[in-house]
Amino acid sequence: MWEFIVAMMPYALAFTAPMLVTALGGLFSERSGVVNIGLEGLMVIGAFTTAFYINQAYQGSDSTIWIGILLGGVAGCLFSLLHAYASINLKADQVISGTAINLLAPALTIFLARTLTGSQNISILKGVSRFDAPILSDIPIIGPLFFSKMYLTTFIVLGLVVLTWYIVFKTSFGLRLRACGEHPQAADSMGINVYKMRYFGVLASGFLSGIGGALIIF
Repeated sequence: MWEFIVAMMPYALAFTAPMLVTALGGLFSERSGVVNIGLEGLMVIGAFTTAFYINQAYQGSDSTIWIGILLGGVAGCLFSLLHAYASINLKADQVISGTAINLLAPALTIFLARTLTGSQNISILKGVSRFDAPILSDIPIIGPLFFSKMYLTTFIVLGLVVLTWYIVFKTSFGLRLRACGEHPQAADSMGINVYKMRYFGVLASGFLSGIGGALIIF
């Protein structure tokens, strides 16, 4: 039983990481005052972009994988502009706009995959490598569970959790971001550009969701 738990834990944490980084993106958007239920669609865009790039550009180097993950985040960020413009500038219903993102993204990526590769499936030759954390993997019980055969992306996402907490709750920027979501009129009266902060929140959600989609394919 213990061997089964030890073998399962790296995969459990690996599948948690994409959901966690996407949730962080949703946090930025929600705190800025924009509801973003289009996170799933943004993940699809990120996954497609990363898979297509790696499929076309992979040369046996791990750097290609990391570039692909970043490109997935950039693609999600750009696609989230649709939601940002509709919700912030046009004052459209944010739930409807997010639903449209979720409906548009899968259809668009399937069309692009068939057009660019001739198939709606894009194969990935190699993913992120697993490793044993030095020293930490030798700790009894905890080491084999959390630090052996782990994906580096899992630790990166956990670091992003801490970084997000610090930015949102311990910096003046985070205070302005939260003010725009909780009291936009008061924030505007203090000279804070509410539109700019909300755009940042939505674009950050798109970037992190794109990364989440990129990670889930590995």
